[in-house]
Amino acid sequence: MSRFPMRPALFIQRGLTLVELMIAMTLGLIVVGGVLGILVANSETQRRTDELSRIQENARVAMQLMGRSMREAGGNPCGIPSGVGLILHMAGEAPTDDWWSGGNNFTSALIGYVSGNNFPPIDRAVSSDALITVSANTFVKTVISDNPPDGAMIIPTREGLAAGDILFACGTNDGRGVVFRAGAVAEAGDNGSVDRTNPFGGEFAGMNVTALGKINAEGWFVDNNGRGGTSLFRAFNGDNGNPEEIATDVSAMRITYLLPGENQYVTADQITNANWTRVIAAYIELDITSNTANPGNPDNPASLPITRTVGLTINLRNR
Repeated sequence: MSRFPMRPALFIQRGLTLVELMIAMTLGLIVVGGVLGILVANSETQRRTDELSRIQENARVAMQLMGRSMREAGGNPCGIPSGVGLILHMAGEAPTDDWWSGGNNFTSALIGYVSGNNFPPIDRAVSSDALITVSANTFVKTVISDNPPDGAMIIPTREGLAAGDILFACGTNDGRGVVFRAGAVAEAGDNGSVDRTNPFGGEFAGMNVTALGKINAEGWFVDNNGRGGTSLFRAFNGDNGNPEEIATDVSAMRITYLLPGENQYVTADQITNANWTRVIAAYIELDITSNTANPGNPDNPASLPITRTVGLTINLRNR
């Protein structure tokens, strides 16, 4: 007789059946699929959030820099209002045929171009509105003494100035300014000195210069960025034909302008050359598209780039 009793069949260990295994695998796949779906959705949400953040950052940078450039347009050391007969140039001394002369021989500190019109700084591949601003608030120097018409202008320091620079000279009693090319710039004892390339002539021959400022011109436009997308660029005098990329993924720019007494903004082609000095405000609109180099798949809406339009109204100074 056996010393160990037989165990009931109910307690005999056995494996899973094929049906039970398939059910378990199906439930596991459902759980894993749900988790993966959540991860993919979160990843897509994060990607779109990052794209929106980049759009907002690009818009902030572009609007901040363009707004500052436009508000400074016409600024100069003597606070002379920008206008015809107020910012003048000496013939043959300032390169008025260059784009950064304001497109109007320095008689206007702000001038715009509509989409499709020739814009001087560069042969653009993108058709969009553009803008030029000119100011003279860079490296401002108070003139300690001047001996017109051909004497050197004595300034506290020559820092930031060099021979050949395009400068703006003004006298508080004249209410006008002269744009000219600097001659020799040198040390003068504890101070500095700036020569005129040629003596000021005509009505400016006896003008006693009280302040100097370096001309700063900026051209704003949208163009290809060399990476398959488009960006907002800023050209400036002295960049040797190499504009600076300001904000990526800007696909279009529209600028309208307001004249005194009007209640509607108009496009640049509706403003005559004589009226650019009267513009008191501008409205900028930028279309910013995330990853302009990748058009996405139309069959997958989630892959399409995000486009946002941002706008800013700028009240101009120095009118």
